[in-house]
Amino acid sequence: MSAYDLEIGDDDAGVIVASLAGELDLTNARELEERLDSAAASDTVLVIDINRVVFIDSAALHVLFKLAKGRPNDRFVLLMGPTAAVSRTLDIVRMKDAVVILASLDDLERSGPG
Repeated sequence: MSAYDLEIGDDDAGVIVASLAGELDLTNARELEERLDSAAASDTVLVIDINRVVFIDSAALHVLFKLAKGRPNDRFVLLMGPTAAVSRTLDIVRMKDAVVILASLDDLERSGPG
């Protein structure tokens, strides 16, 4: 079983920030989906920081796409810098066409979703 860490918190504006680290794959995708889905109501902005994720497979990608599809566009954001280990994978699957991807929480505050 692959290991991952998930820390969930909120900021002053009521934005839920879920910080992920480790490996996301078939062995933990279902648990990840349940934890992220229950972390924030659909009318709340859910930000998922994937900068510390070192591996992601199709099952975990499916989770991200599914979560994004179930929320309004401005209520689901991925934080991922250009040097993140999984940035190339997300580029290949064209994640940016499905969700807002920002480099930092500061960018979120400037863009103003929610």
